[in-house]
Amino acid sequence: MSPSGTNGAVEPKHGKISSPNEYMPGLPAKHLNTLVEVSPTPEERATGRFNDANIKLFLSGMHRDGVVVLKDVINPDHLDIINDFMVEDTRRELSKENVYKNFGAENIQQGPPLTPPNYFFDDVYLNKLLFHAVNLYLGPNATWNMVSGNNALPNGVKRQPVHSDAMCNHPPAPFYVVANVYTCDASAANGSTEIWLGTHHFNTEAQTPPGSKGETHITDEYVAERKQTLPGINPTVKKGSILFRDMRLWHAGVSNKSDHMRYMIALGFSASWWHGTAKFRVPAGTGVFERILHGTKGQGITPVMVELPPDEYERLRDAHDFSDVEKMTYDGEIF
Repeated sequence: MSPSGTNGAVEPKHGKISSPNEYMPGLPAKHLNTLVEVSPTPEERATGRFNDANIKLFLSGMHRDGVVVLKDVINPDHLDIINDFMVEDTRRELSKENVYKNFGAENIQQGPPLTPPNYFFDDVYLNKLLFHAVNLYLGPNATWNMVSGNNALPNGVKRQPVHSDAMCNHPPAPFYVVANVYTCDASAANGSTEIWLGTHHFNTEAQTPPGSKGETHITDEYVAERKQTLPGINPTVKKGSILFRDMRLWHAGVSNKSDHMRYMIALGFSASWWHGTAKFRVPAGTGVFERILHGTKGQGITPVMVELPPDEYERLRDAHDFSDVEKMTYDGEIF
């Protein structure tokens, strides 16, 4: 029972009892097992900051569910251009020998194009509403240290096990978030990532120890128990929206049954107090480094990046940062 003794109902100023849904209409009841969606107003888009009502909705969704959709915050035309690049890039990638597939499923790691300049869009990589959301959830001066992506290949038949990307003993507090940007409409039909609402409240007691590739599965016992109450869902996320998730959240890549690839950009942000070691790569001499520094100035975001010669950057664009940078820092922190 809630402290007010009203089983979660809210006592408004006028003295009448209202339901939680009336208090916050955009927050679906927990048992519905559906995503919270935050829709910015024109004024919020212009200023790059959410208003108080949307801040309340966003934080309530994140703290309860561990994931929220920021709706229509990117120009879909920009994502079409990136998607066209990725289609060709996928053909090149699959022509290589021994292409690594995540968890053995038809899912490969692919970084998005940061060059030439016509592939770098501010509303994708320097989105002020996204930066505001990061600072609301993680606190001020968050670190941006990952630019990556994954591709659910067409006509897939396999899926990943339910797992968490938080591969260490972590605090019961938000310390890392991932912004997933689909370059096409995503749904169960083409392999939108399966997510398990509210599972960011679990710690490593639900996980198997990290394997040689950093894979951390959720134990069968915990998955089976959770299926009885709030099973995993494959949400529909429209192109131009951002799936904003706590890294601790259970999730899994599922098979893409469609005839087209389902690509997704992943941008990772760490709380300022989390002593991680990750950095993302940018091609030197292209202006990307300077553009990111300029675009994050005054936004409460500190990019942690390293410049590489363009040919080396291109070779490492698809590297698996989560496993490459797992090094002990202090007090057992990894990442």
